[in-house]
Amino acid sequence: MFDLKPLLAAVVLSAPSFLVFAAEPTSYSDSLSLGSVTEVVYQRLPGKLAESKFSQLQQANDELGNALFAEPATASLNHFNDAIGSSDGFQEWEGSLDMPLWLPGQKQAQQVLSKKIMAQLPAYQNQLRLQASGEVRELIWQVKLAEARLEQARQVWETAKQLQQDVESRVKAGDLAANEALLASSNTLEAHSQMVAAESELSQQMKTYRFITGLQSLPVQVTEDVTDSQQVAASHPALMMQDQVIARLQAEMGIARFEGSANPSVSLGVRRERGEGSEAFNNSLGIGFSMPLDNERYSQLAVAEGSAALADAQVARMELERHLNKQLLASRERLSATQQQLDLVVKQDRTTHEYYQMQKRAFDLGEINLIDLLRSQVLANESRSRKRELEVLIEQQKAQLNQSLGVIL
Repeated sequence: MFDLKPLLAAVVLSAPSFLVFAAEPTSYSDSLSLGSVTEVVYQRLPGKLAESKFSQLQQANDELGNALFAEPATASLNHFNDAIGSSDGFQEWEGSLDMPLWLPGQKQAQQVLSKKIMAQLPAYQNQLRLQASGEVRELIWQVKLAEARLEQARQVWETAKQLQQDVESRVKAGDLAANEALLASSNTLEAHSQMVAAESELSQQMKTYRFITGLQSLPVQVTEDVTDSQQVAASHPALMMQDQVIARLQAEMGIARFEGSANPSVSLGVRRERGEGSEAFNNSLGIGFSMPLDNERYSQLAVAEGSAALADAQVARMELERHLNKQLLASRERLSATQQQLDLVVKQDRTTHEYYQMQKRAFDLGEINLIDLLRSQVLANESRSRKRELEVLIEQQKAQLNQSLGVIL
């Protein structure tokens, strides 16, 4: 019958040393802060390019509001003669300049709109900065979670290596069967595999961080304090932006009163004419004034459309506030639940660690086999890893809570 013992012993004695694919350590810099990283991300946001639209709109509106006339002035030139007809030498030249006038309050309404347009720019910038803050928080805490998982995976691997060395020594001494060394080796390989996966995850998260921020390092200080606010404040960047949209629509309502209306106009004209070829030319100067009647009837449609747009914006603002408060409530509940879980996992970790130490002593005394020891080791590793992950998760959820409150880094 074929004897497996020499083969098992050869496998144990020739087991290769474990080559670690060491992930590049995460770089930290004292010169960086959450605020400085956020500013970098803000400058790289695609929405940053749209900031110029507000100044362009204001400039165009200012040019209209500062114009001398409500509409372009028009010049006309007319000429009449009887060359085709009686041919008595009749000629008439007539030129005029029509100048539309501003309606009362129309020019002021246009100027008010310019101010409301530019008031949107700071609100828009704060909204972008909050977006950048959210991206920075997500990027950094994904890296910190990956770091924690790698830290725990490395500890599991170190523990597995120590156990394997102990088992191999006892196999050589004849205290344990050779197949126990194979089991210990398999356990170490599995731990090594998990560590390599954790290193890959950390490397991926760091690459994402570098891609979004353009930075190679993380700030040293990344934790945040949270307030006890139970509701989103009116100063939340998203609400402030919507408030500015409403203010602009209200200004546009002031202009809508003049939409569809005709402006009064002053006309200045000159005429040069003669009746026959032998007569001298007569020169005359004329002035005219035109006034539209019942303008209000023709502006009602624009006013109604403006009122509808304003009402929709006000409703959108209320819905946005409800949504933000729901997010805030959910964030607080998640944080509270995670803190409670951590309290329980701390107790569980202490218990499983004591249990593992007892099982380890029992294994050393030969009272239990390796499989039973590995089971207790798995429990201890899982509780320790869960404890560390919850500690990081709590800090991440604090950051998410501040994001829900509209706190800009």
